[in-house]
Amino acid sequence: MADQGEAAMMPIRLRTSISGASIPYVPYMVPTHWRRAQLSTLVNKVLASAEGDAGWQSVPFDFIADGDLLRMSLDEYLTHTGKSSETALELEYVRSTLPPKFRDAAKADDWVASVDARSPGLVLSASYDGNVRVYKSDALESPPSVYEPSYASASTSLTSARWLAPQTHAAVVTGAMNGTVAVWRIPGSEAQSYKVFHAADLRHHRGPVTNVDSQRALTDMNTLLSAGWDGSIAIWDVPSDAHFPAAQREEDEERSKKRRVRSGAQATKMENAATVEPTVVLWHVAPALGEPAAKMLGAVQTPGNNARTCAKFDTSERVWSAAWDGSVKLWDLTAGAMAGEKHTDKVHLCVDPLQGAQLVTGHMDHSIAMYDFRDTLTNTAISIANAHAAAVGSIAAHPTSAHLFASGAYDGKLKLWDARSPKQALFALTQPNHVSGTSHARGAAKILGLGWSEDGNSIVAGGEDCRISIYQGSIA
Repeated sequence: MADQGEAAMMPIRLRTSISGASIPYVPYMVPTHWRRAQLSTLVNKVLASAEGDAGWQSVPFDFIADGDLLRMSLDEYLTHTGKSSETALELEYVRSTLPPKFRDAAKADDWVASVDARSPGLVLSASYDGNVRVYKSDALESPPSVYEPSYASASTSLTSARWLAPQTHAAVVTGAMNGTVAVWRIPGSEAQSYKVFHAADLRHHRGPVTNVDSQRALTDMNTLLSAGWDGSIAIWDVPSDAHFPAAQREEDEERSKKRRVRSGAQATKMENAATVEPTVVLWHVAPALGEPAAKMLGAVQTPGNNARTCAKFDTSERVWSAAWDGSVKLWDLTAGAMAGEKHTDKVHLCVDPLQGAQLVTGHMDHSIAMYDFRDTLTNTAISIANAHAAAVGSIAAHPTSAHLFASGAYDGKLKLWDARSPKQALFALTQPNHVSGTSHARGAAKILGLGWSEDGNSIVAGGEDCRISIYQGSIA
């Protein structure tokens, strides 16, 4: 028993998976009133002592106890869990994640369905008005380059847009409510001078397109996917620069004839854009009776299922998909077969891979789930019930951290999570009042699109408030 006025002490052991930041795994006697800040100072002092005065730069650490981030004093944690201060408490330390702060917002003319911030310095968005907008991320107040994809059919709402090759931003792939998937070539290097040409029609879906995605396959080729309400995922291989011979000839002949001008950007509809058939079609949910059987993989007839499917690349050879029927699947494109499947009672709205054979999904019932496909025997998932106050329509894994991901929901909230301690969000991000002042009859404006910058230091959101919002910070 400690004397009155003397701080109570307890033993702890500290471990980490951070390369080059391990300290001796021995008991350290520390005061029970210590919190994260004091524990972080201890780790940094031990590391500095081992490396010498100039060998270690102090960084903030967070601590995980029994799968939860430590957000209280050690004494409060012992009381909360009923553990004894006489037994060494094992803590895992990880680099602290600093909360991104609202930086800026731009106004669009309609709901923003999706965003792509992977191209350095640019933000690509698709809107319900059928337009694609390209913003400079460091000057959102400047007018964006705007162009309207002129499909063969009447104008339609866009559901998704992605850079074909983010580093060069030479082309865009779009998906629409009318089932159209198309590639648009964008010569030029400056957003203000973009000339957009219809390069290819990718024809397959018989209903709205849920989302599109792209992945570099070879030096001169990219692999695309589109997922649809028809239960299918279509895969295409297309040139990274979107140069299709037929479309190029039309571009040379027609560039001055059929042109739309929107805020300085030019959009030209090619009468003979290349028509590209999918390399393979993956059926997450079985097609309707009478659907052609050619190129079908994985279809199992299950009458009554809601077929709406979302999908994302893991690598150029692996694809994740999830559907409203409650199933989650992993596809091996090299083997041409389904590599894993799990079933739940959730209605999946979005999916994104984490690390290894893991992924995270957002659901209609306001929850989030994390699946580990290394366990092939059970359907077990780590579920975050009531992660939001409304349906979770957007999930985006961090591009450089193996554990972080963001979620956007129809409650208007954007949250940042750590997969190692998922019981509570790290942060909830909101717009300032002067930005989010638009009233909505149904309450908060839904977040419909979410994306990280390539370096992971910015996250971009768009949705029902007709705004592109950027939150910026550094992931320590």
